[in-house]
Amino acid sequence: MNYFLILGIGMGTIALLKPVYMHLIPWDENRFIAKAYAEKRPAWVAVVAAVGLLLVALTWYLHFTAGVPHSIVISLLFSLTAIKGLTLLLDYQRFQQWVAGMLRRDGGRQIVWVDIGVSLIGLAMIAVSVWLYA
Repeated sequence: MNYFLILGIGMGTIALLKPVYMHLIPWDENRFIAKAYAEKRPAWVAVVAAVGLLLVALTWYLHFTAGVPHSIVISLLFSLTAIKGLTLLLDYQRFQQWVAGMLRRDGGRQIVWVDIGVSLIGLAMIAVSVWLYA
């Protein structure tokens, strides 16, 4: 099966469902987010960010070497994840302060809006993947 189809549908589904598993399932997602992005960067954050950046690098490598038609579209969409990965690695404190600020204001409603935006990007990834490769 095509790497770009699997990547687009897999990551798109995870992103599309983010508001469901973060906000519709009854649990305290704000406490989870606050703990996950504590003031002192947890070790897992660097590992996950590095793995994500390696996956982005693999995607671009395959784009340039595999000759898959339209792979630039999925490569560009998936590269949006590199923004967060680089921020977590290079400027964690500012990211943590941004998240903590959103959690303090208005009961964390801004995080819901961010997750809805992520969901729309996920929907776009799925749609483009199916349209181009299925």
